[in-house]
Amino acid sequence: WKLPKPKISIKFCRNCRQQNHNQSAGQNQLIMREEQLFNQDSPCKEEKEQLQKDLEALMEQIWSVVKNTFSSSSSEQLEVLKSAVISIQQQEVQDQRWAGCSEDGVPEWRPQKCLSTHMTLLQNMVESRLTQAPEDNSNEAIELSSPVKNEVCRMGKCVNEDLMTVVRKVKDCYPPHMDILNIYAGLYHQRFSARLNELAASGLEIDDCSYLLLWVNHYYPHDVLKHKELDGRIKTTCLGSLLLPHHLNQLEEQYLTHKENKVELWLTKTISREEESWLSGRKPELIDSYYFSPLAIDVIEVTWPQVKRTLLTFRYECNNMLCVSSYKKRLKEFVNRDHSNVHPVIKAHLACEEQLR
Repeated sequence: WKLPKPKISIKFCRNCRQQNHNQSAGQNQLIMREEQLFNQDSPCKEEKEQLQKDLEALMEQIWSVVKNTFSSSSSEQLEVLKSAVISIQQQEVQDQRWAGCSEDGVPEWRPQKCLSTHMTLLQNMVESRLTQAPEDNSNEAIELSSPVKNEVCRMGKCVNEDLMTVVRKVKDCYPPHMDILNIYAGLYHQRFSARLNELAASGLEIDDCSYLLLWVNHYYPHDVLKHKELDGRIKTTCLGSLLLPHHLNQLEEQYLTHKENKVELWLTKTISREEESWLSGRKPELIDSYYFSPLAIDVIEVTWPQVKRTLLTFRYECNNMLCVSSYKKRLKEFVNRDHSNVHPVIKAHLACEEQLR
């Protein structure tokens, strides 16, 4: 018996069921031939060489199927993948079968170490897919303003789409004890994390820093790992953060300092304009017999979008974003000077202080 060579590649094979049958038959035949041959006192050299060639051809066929895991989602191709996984397990069992025998009687190709080879192959596949992930042509991606943002978005979406393919289709091709979803999740996390740490260490502009933090602290842990089809299935506690602690702390400090300075500048300008009005002796506007100041409305309208983005960007709620100490200090100084309009100003700004709190 000799393993037939496929006439066309697995990727474009239209008769996947027949291929699946041939693969299973070839696997069983090879194991039988191996058992029979090495149960003889003096195995024939030519038969051994032919058997090794046939085994190599079959394994090449199996690895080709695994490499094309994400290339096709047809039911036929998934059946071929399922058969390939069974073959991998059978080869592992056969390795164990020969493990306790003397070296003289063990086939030269044992152990095959198929599970180890399979893991290495998956690692290479994941790295290749993230490195070569296609550009996103959606309106959202087009609006991204830098190469760093585009790369992070491209890789993140590839992680998301591939994990969804695994949980919806690929997972059922593997036995439950292999936990293939968490294997893939770990590999994608590891590779995505490695690249993001490289970017973090390179020194990022503030916009790139902000976008990377959004992926690390919001999009990835919430929108990807906790997607309704993945939530509870992926061991997120084993994955940890995408960024190393010192990189994460550095980027968060950089981002927070920038935002605090920006907000403080806005507040200073707004409060200065309001202070000029106080010192000029003007009274606040009367609305329905109540003194009114638009200060809180102006401040909240300008700063709240920044605060919301900061809450998304950080791992924890940031409480020192909206610093109004300068406002309180200026108001206190104004009161102590005993201006003629002090009472109307205080009445108007009590409401402002409450709204800002």
